[in-house]
Amino acid sequence: MSEATDGSVRCPRCGHLGGAADKFCAECGRFLRDASIDQRLLLAMVHEREGRGREAQQELQHLLDAEPDHVLGNHQLGNLLFHEGLLDLAIEHYRRAVTASTNFVLAYYDLGVAYYHRGNMPEAAAAFRRCLDINPNYNAAHYRLALALFHQGQLTKAHEHFELSATLTPEYVMAHYHLGVIHEREGATEIARREFERSLEEGVHELSSLFHLALIRRAQGDNAGAEELLRRAGEFGKLRPTASEART
Repeated sequence: MSEATDGSVRCPRCGHLGGAADKFCAECGRFLRDASIDQRLLLAMVHEREGRGREAQQELQHLLDAEPDHVLGNHQLGNLLFHEGLLDLAIEHYRRAVTASTNFVLAYYDLGVAYYHRGNMPEAAAAFRRCLDINPNYNAAHYRLALALFHQGQLTKAHEHFELSATLTPEYVMAHYHLGVIHEREGATEIARREFERSLEEGVHELSSLFHLALIRRAQGDNAGAEELLRRAGEFGKLRPTASEART
């Protein structure tokens, strides 16, 4: 079996040129791909769902040994490696996935998240921008792009994407929290206050928002209001598990 420059596959028996994803030759019926590929992918998914990550990785590696550019295999292996903290290896497989499938928006998003956790904000931003090229209404990509820009100090551009995230999904309160931080840094205290209060809606008591609001009220001379917010923050903090408790 030979592969043409455009990714199509020529049947070694009859010479028919078929698509890269074709399993059988449309002319003579010859099997064109390793019959175990799809079985390995499904088995890896079962292993992963049942908590057998090591076995899932082994199946995916066998799959990729036979078909190195398999899109779903690379993406799935990237996810497993990401959750193990092996970010560089995860990035390598996400990049293989998006190289083989240039409109695979979820793989671009996961690539961006991996770069973000790796601390590479320019590459993270590039991946999230590619997500938005494919789907301009991808709310999570707007939010993640805004975070990457925020950490690069590009507050104006970050503000734009936090706003888009909040507009597309109004109940996504963390976008309002970050808008509050940006407005506070720019000296727009009253707008910042409103954004921090929005981030406390839907029953979410975000500790950071309570502290920011307390500082704003204290700066405005409302010491009693500031103390009340700090009291709420303290009560909320007690409800959060400590690091040692979270590990048990």
